[in-house]
Amino acid sequence: MIIAVTSESSPGRQAALAADPLAPATTPRIVASTTPSATPVPTVLRQVSTSASPATTAPKTTATTSQTQAPPPPAPVASCTVHYAVTDQWPNGFTANVFVTNTGNQTLNPWTATWNFTAGQRVTHSWNGDYSQSGSRVTMKAVSYNLAFAPGATVDIGFNGSFDRGNPAPVGFTLNGTGCSTN
Repeated sequence: MIIAVTSESSPGRQAALAADPLAPATTPRIVASTTPSATPVPTVLRQVSTSASPATTAPKTTATTSQTQAPPPPAPVASCTVHYAVTDQWPNGFTANVFVTNTGNQTLNPWTATWNFTAGQRVTHSWNGDYSQSGSRVTMKAVSYNLAFAPGATVDIGFNGSFDRGNPAPVGFTLNGTGCSTN
């Protein structure tokens, strides 16, 4: 590091330059010549660096003008088991229950269960879930009194249905889009 004293009104006038205190002892002193002046001249001190080193470089900092918000927490991932049971059957109709157990570690609020019929069955009425059906795909959504589905809890979705070509058990059960194991 070199410190120079210069005058803004008298270019070329410089005082003696001090040696860099961090340089090795073998560094020669640099002395600049001065021109005598009869009038005192205001001086300005200026720091001049001939090389940057980690010891003399100030750490860089960045300033932000707005606060960064943390990302939202990830949506709970569902994990479930399903037990399907036909509790009553008559010609072209049946009553069934889908017991869905939340085996995950987070409460799901709201929740949606889905499955696929394989023989053209149709849901005609449900309880403990609001149903919709598109082709063979059935969707059951939580109702106002069972929106929160706690870990370890079981929801018993019941429904009446109709069939034309037999009544095999449905397949492809999901809870909030994640596949469920069946038992």
